[in-house]
Amino acid sequence: MWRNRLFYLIGCWILILVALMLVPLVTAMVLGEKQSFHSLFSSILLTGLIGGSLFLGFRSTATVRTPRLTLLLPICGTLALSVVAGLPFFFLMPENGLWPAIYEGTSLVTTNGSSAYEGSFDSLIAISLWRAIAAWAGGFFAICIALSFLTAMNIGARQLHQSPLPYGDSEVGYPRLRSTAIALYPVYSAVTALCCLLLWLSGLTAFESLTLGMATISSTGLFENYGNGITGIWTQIVLVAFMFISIMNWDLHYARFRKRRIGVGHDIEFSGVLAVVVSMVVLLGLLTYTLDIKSLWHSVFAVVSAVSTTGIVPADYLEGTGQHLTAGIVLMLGAGVGGSLVSAGGGLKQLRVYIIYRTGRAEIDRLAHPHSLSDISIDGATIQKRDIEAVWLLLGSFVLVLVIGSLSLAVLGVHFQDALSMSFTALTLSGPLITISDPMFGGYVGLRDADYSILTVLMLVGRVETSLLFALFARSLWRG
Repeated sequence: MWRNRLFYLIGCWILILVALMLVPLVTAMVLGEKQSFHSLFSSILLTGLIGGSLFLGFRSTATVRTPRLTLLLPICGTLALSVVAGLPFFFLMPENGLWPAIYEGTSLVTTNGSSAYEGSFDSLIAISLWRAIAAWAGGFFAICIALSFLTAMNIGARQLHQSPLPYGDSEVGYPRLRSTAIALYPVYSAVTALCCLLLWLSGLTAFESLTLGMATISSTGLFENYGNGITGIWTQIVLVAFMFISIMNWDLHYARFRKRRIGVGHDIEFSGVLAVVVSMVVLLGLLTYTLDIKSLWHSVFAVVSAVSTTGIVPADYLEGTGQHLTAGIVLMLGAGVGGSLVSAGGGLKQLRVYIIYRTGRAEIDRLAHPHSLSDISIDGATIQKRDIEAVWLLLGSFVLVLVIGSLSLAVLGVHFQDALSMSFTALTLSGPLITISDPMFGGYVGLRDADYSILTVLMLVGRVETSLLFALFARSLWRG
């Protein structure tokens, strides 16, 4: 029974993405891009048939709630959307094979931002628009999944985040996902529209403003040459402001939108983001010996981009300093921390880092005062032992998956530095950031199918989080 429900829900998600694909299809018709039109039309026919069959074939399935469905739906749904998003690229360049297309679709849906076809579609407006739409929809999907399934399962102590969304007592699983999407869609769309408008006013063309705005809000970082075209100071200011907004919890944005107040309650993760950004900017300035105003501003841009896992940087950042490796390590640490729990970015998230800090401080206090009793709390919510264990499980599984991914790529012949960098940026969903640590990196074009498959799995794991992956291997789950 739960399998039928799984097929029905995946069919619904596929049809939603197919409906979004109609926008670039119409664009291709208007602009006369025959290649784009044929690839998009073929993808719509195939995926529409599959999604429609799943929807119609299993729509009468009764609603069920089982741990198997709750665990498998985010993983299978993300994978299905990735394949749908990547099909236009396969029909456009079938000679490259299927795996690069699946990698491309996964990179868009998971908001990783790297590309297996770098530079191949710059002249195709409709395909570039589809990349931006797929990434934008993937960011929104990630936020809704985080607030529904991942929070309900308390993955990495997510239940400590107190959401202001108006949930009913019976809203769990898919009903909660649907109510979350309905509540957040106006806010997500309004912020995106405002970002696109301000980018257009800063001097970009309308199309550049649209695609870059969508990529910024979804923390994907899609832009020509990984952001090397971002040179205007006003454009950079707008990007920093909205990358910072994208880091924050989107359900708190909803509360601010409803109450018409900027500050609604206390958000410990906002303080954490500020502390991380300031600390990393100072550290970059000291390590790279670049303390002039221009360099400090570029460091602010790069740090905010890294923490939000967007990964784009100004074109002349660190030019002539020779400190790319040092800066790359610092920025990757920022991407590893990431933004808030309810954001489209990757990384471990600020709340978990704060829990690790508070746990360590409590242990030091216990050593100084062995007989004292004290609770660890966040915003009035007491941190239980199981919450701390959940955070350490997530951290340990993250490191384990990173090691396995890096060694797998290295065994297949990838240089170890590239293997480690690609695995890390895939897990943290910060693909473009790899060009900072290694300016000579050849890009993701031309990798072997095995390499693409490993990186695809890492991106999927980074989106649904590593703890969920290991839960699938629990015997108790499949024994019922």
